[in-house]
Amino acid sequence: MQTRSGLAVDLARPDLSAIDMMVDVAIPLSLTNRFAGHTAKLDCGGFSTAQHAYLGADAVLQETGGDTDAALAFLLHDAHEAFIGDPTSPFVASLDRMAIDRLGRPVNGVIQSTLKIMKAGLDAEIYRRLGLDWPLSAYLHGIVADMDLRMLRRERDELIGDPPGPWANNVETAAPIRSLEGWDFFRGGSRMDVAREWMSRLRAWHPRHVEVQSRGGEPWLLPS
Repeated sequence: MQTRSGLAVDLARPDLSAIDMMVDVAIPLSLTNRFAGHTAKLDCGGFSTAQHAYLGADAVLQETGGDTDAALAFLLHDAHEAFIGDPTSPFVASLDRMAIDRLGRPVNGVIQSTLKIMKAGLDAEIYRRLGLDWPLSAYLHGIVADMDLRMLRRERDELIGDPPGPWANNVETAAPIRSLEGWDFFRGGSRMDVAREWMSRLRAWHPRHVEVQSRGGEPWLLPS
């Protein structure tokens, strides 16, 4: 694939050492809609992966008493979507049910497992670009998984509308996020504002405060 800054990336064997974190990650995340854009309670524009990441990260920061490592882990947990988009869980599960091998035999699970490997490869490269340790510790992985599920439940309730039937039990029973009470958290701003919000947290929480700003200066052509 070709990134916004003009780099070629082999998704099967990625090298992200030269990516621009603003242009190639923050902006694409701000343009990637959660739930494939099916957020019925929003008039237009959708709710982005970047918003999901920084709102959940803010909640992690508060709930952990200011643990910036945990907040940063959540901020970055979907950063791979800057390169592959956000394939929804029902979409991936359906591909798995439909997948067959060359002999016509079902190969359930191959799509999800392959996608998981691809995401992990991209995550590892993003962490390498930032000079951060990978993989996450069991502690950080647990915090990210818990908040991800709780954000899914909250986003569904705030953005999608009444479901025609119950979702998975772990979604229905996910704990509330007390620090994100109120609709205003989910309204968002322009896509550029959202990208800046994501980047500001990356700069603030990086343990070594490395320079992660756009090499070519701030891009101004992103549509609102």
